[in-house]
Amino acid sequence: MLEGKWFLERLSGKSIMFVGDSLSLNQWQSLTCMLHRSVPDETYTSTRTGGLSTFTFRSFNVKVMFPRNAFLVDIVRTTEGRVLELDSIESGKTWKGIDVLIFNSWHWWLHIGRKQPWDLIRDENAIVEDMDRSVAYGKTLETWANWVDSNGHPAKTVFFLGISPDHMKCP
Repeated sequence: MLEGKWFLERLSGKSIMFVGDSLSLNQWQSLTCMLHRSVPDETYTSTRTGGLSTFTFRSFNVKVMFPRNAFLVDIVRTTEGRVLELDSIESGKTWKGIDVLIFNSWHWWLHIGRKQPWDLIRDENAIVEDMDRSVAYGKTLETWANWVDSNGHPAKTVFFLGISPDHMKCP
């Protein structure tokens, strides 16, 4: 059982950010809910600015954040259509300065048709209609790892989960 007050006290003045797909959204919602339930009289704010949702526990000065970014890399609109940029993480500007970063991506990489939010993929200088999703994801993870190496800080913590845990064999 999560000792929410203890957790918030330990993280006083810090920020946590869940970056990624719908699994990250679920993790963000779960943590904010569990923390709020543990300190129900705590004053909080819940805001959404653009694609960034922030839940702040005011007296602890703890922020739990979620920016919408299912693929970690950027999708940009061009005259050719929506382009998934495998080597671009401009959205990483939002992640800078965060104390605990939790990344999660993979689930939406398999979607095709209407659920696929891009029309083209840019791989370095080549633009293609599609490619092996495992290869594209691997290139994305290289871009992401380079971002972490370039922007990480020894006092910061970074976690990564690529696939949701399997609950099929639970008792």
